[in-house]
Amino acid sequence: MNKPILLLFSLSILFLTVIISPVSADVLPPKKQINFGISGDDVVCESGMFKVIKDRTNSVSCVNVKTVSKLVSLGWAKPVDETKLNDAIAKLTLSTGTINQLILIPISSDFGKQISKVSVGSYDFVFDVCASTQTIVSPSILIRSDSETKHYELSETVSPNSCVTSAVIIKASNPDSINAILQNKGDISQTILSLSEKVESLKLQLQDAKKSFGKENTEENKMIGTKIIDLRKQLNDTREDLQRIYFALYTPDKAKFVPQKLSFLGTPIEGESAVKISVSPSVASLNSYNVFFEACAGMKQVRLPVISISSDFESIDVKMGEKISPNTCQMSSAKIIATDPESISVNPAGNADSSIQVDELEVKINDLQKQLTSEKELLKILIHNPNRPENFEEQLTLHVEKITTLRNDVISAKSELSKILYLTYR
Repeated sequence: MNKPILLLFSLSILFLTVIISPVSADVLPPKKQINFGISGDDVVCESGMFKVIKDRTNSVSCVNVKTVSKLVSLGWAKPVDETKLNDAIAKLTLSTGTINQLILIPISSDFGKQISKVSVGSYDFVFDVCASTQTIVSPSILIRSDSETKHYELSETVSPNSCVTSAVIIKASNPDSINAILQNKGDISQTILSLSEKVESLKLQLQDAKKSFGKENTEENKMIGTKIIDLRKQLNDTREDLQRIYFALYTPDKAKFVPQKLSFLGTPIEGESAVKISVSPSVASLNSYNVFFEACAGMKQVRLPVISISSDFESIDVKMGEKISPNTCQMSSAKIIATDPESISVNPAGNADSSIQVDELEVKINDLQKQLTSEKELLKILIHNPNRPENFEEQLTLHVEKITTLRNDVISAKSELSKILYLTYR
C-alpha cells in the first residue's frame, strides 16, 4: 500500500534534482558566492538560470529559468517577480553566437616532454567562437565526447559579428562524438554591458559636475556638491555591481579566498595628498556639513583614491570613483556630522597597496592577452597553411597547451583584479 506513495515521493525528489541542476558553470554557485562575502540579494546566477528563494530554508538557489513557475507552484520556491522571469525566459531565445570546428587531430604520446601528461585517445580540438549581433562576455563553451565533458571559458570578449579562435585538448574513443555548444544565453553579457555603459555615463556626468564646481561658498556650489556626492555614490554602487559579477564569473569554483572587509587606514601613498577647501552647513540634518576638498596625486597615479574625512563625531571613507592621474588633482565633496566644524579633517586613506596591485594586475592582464592573441594567430597560420610541416601535430599540440595555460593565467589575473575592485567599491 505504501509502495506507490514511496515511488511517487522518490520520483518527485528526482524531478526536483533534475530541474534545479545547472548545465554549465559560468559563475560560482550561490553558496560559494555567499561564502565569499556576497549577500544573498546580490548573488549572480549563471546564464540561463534564475535566482529564487527556497520556501523551506529561506536560502538562495539558482534554477533553470524554464522550471521557476513549476517550483513556485509546488511550494519549493517563494513567488518571484513575474516581469523579471518573463524577461529571463525571453532571453533564452536570443541567438548569441555559434561554435565552428576548425580542426580535430589525435595527439601522439611519443614526442615532446610538454605533452607527457596527454595520453593516446586525446585530441586537439581547435574552434572559432563567433558572436552574432551581440557582444559575448567571457564565452562559456560545453565540449562533450563519448569519454569526457569539459566546461571551457574564454578569457576574452567576442565583439559583435566577429570570431575568436581557441583550442582545447579532449579525450574521445570516437572523434566523431566530439561537439561543442555555446552556453551563453546573452543575459549575463547584457547585464555586464549595461552596467559598463552606466559606469561610463556616470563618469561623464561626474566630470561635468566637477568642472562646474567652484570654490565659492554659494548656494549653486552647494547644489553641485550634493550632486557630486550623489553621482559618486551611484558610480561606486554600479562599479560594485559590475565587479561582483566579474568576480563571480572569473573566480574558479575551487578558490580558497574568503574576502574580509577592507581597511583603508595606513601609510599614505607617497606624493598623495588631500586638502580641505571649505566646510558649510548642510540643510540635510542638524550638525551635518558639506566638506569640499581637493585630492591630488604625486609622481604616481592613484588608481583607487580613497579619502578619509573625520570629525569629533564620526569618520567616513570617501571612494572617489575614478583614478587620479600623476601630478593632477580632483575636487570633490562629502557630507559628515560634526559637533564642531573646526574638528573636520581630510586625509588620504592610504590604500596604496590596492592601487599598486590593480596597476600591476592590469599590466599583467594586458601582457597575457597579447601573448594569447599572438599564440592564437600562430595557431591560425599553422592550421590554415596548405603546406603543413612534418611535425604539424606536435606543433599543434604545443600551441593548444600554450593557449590553455595563457587562458587560465588571464582568468586567474582577472579574478584577482575584480576581487580587489569589488571589495573597494562595495
